[in-house]
Amino acid sequence: MKTNYLKQLLIVLICLIGLNASGKYLVEMSHIETLFDGLNVMIFFACFFPFLVLTTSILNKMFRTIYKFAHN
Repeated sequence: MKTNYLKQLLIVLICLIGLNASGKYLVEMSHIETLFDGLNVMIFFACFFPFLVLTTSILNKMFRTIYKFAHN
C-alpha cells in the first residue's frame, strides 16, 4: 500500500471522528446561540467536505483496482 493511501485513510479517520463528535452535538442543538455552537457548525462542515471527497476518491481507486483485477 502506498503512503498516499495511508495519508488519505488517516485524514478520513480524523474527519470521521470530527463528524461524529460535532454531528452528535448538532443533532441535540436547536439553533445557534453561542460562539461555541457556531464553531461546532464550522468544524462539522470543515470535516464533511474532505471526508466526502477523499472517501469518493478511495472508493473510486478501490473499484478501479477490483475491475482491473477481474478483467485481467
